[in-house]
Amino acid sequence: MDPEILLLKEYIEQANMVTFFGGAGVSTESGIPDYRSKEGRYTKMKERQENPQKILNRRFILNYPEEFFKYRAKEEQVKPKPNAAHKTLAGFEKNGKDIRVLTQNVDGLHQQAGHRYVLELHGNDRTWYCMTCGRIYYPDEIKRDEKNIPRCYVDHGIVRPNVTYFGENPRKHVLEKAKEVLKKSDLLIIAGTSLTVFPAKNLIHSFEGDYVVVINDEPLKTGDLDIDLFIEEPVGATFGKLA
Repeated sequence: MDPEILLLKEYIEQANMVTFFGGAGVSTESGIPDYRSKEGRYTKMKERQENPQKILNRRFILNYPEEFFKYRAKEEQVKPKPNAAHKTLAGFEKNGKDIRVLTQNVDGLHQQAGHRYVLELHGNDRTWYCMTCGRIYYPDEIKRDEKNIPRCYVDHGIVRPNVTYFGENPRKHVLEKAKEVLKKSDLLIIAGTSLTVFPAKNLIHSFEGDYVVVINDEPLKTGDLDIDLFIEEPVGATFGKLA
């Protein structure tokens, strides 16, 4: 086993509480593109002369729902499954290790793998809600109109994913809980993220524990937070070796 993997294993075994802070790169090995890499979603949108901040926006959903859900339809065709990162972490938890997942992803793959403690910083795709009355829907029970726009069966309001888009703020209580978890943790693993999205990128500075590990395709800027171990490779590949 590689020395870096052995050290990561040692850090995890010694820690009483581990926080896994993950971004889009955690799910790329499940077939979900990230956002800002060469093959990322936002990169591809810009190549098509599409502005992600304009399209993936609450105002755009309200004003141009037909266009928004036409874009969404492409994403809904992907049926991803957990990869080695999700499964290995869930395995540690099932064996009694206190693993807390803070994820910027909305795909629910950590829960599919069996995780019991997941804080979703940017919401999730598993539930949708009416933008008029707030009624909660599951994707398979949504009714669509003649333009393929999901509609509430009571007030005919637009029903959208329970996801934080541009121009919206993550739920305050989730951020506060994330800070609390980071302060209590002994080990912080930052994985598959560019650390460029506010306010999530600032959360890592709440960590007061012993060790910080970064698993990423490229180095990260973590400010005054010292990195004890940097593993430069895909997240799933690293945890596959641990498994």
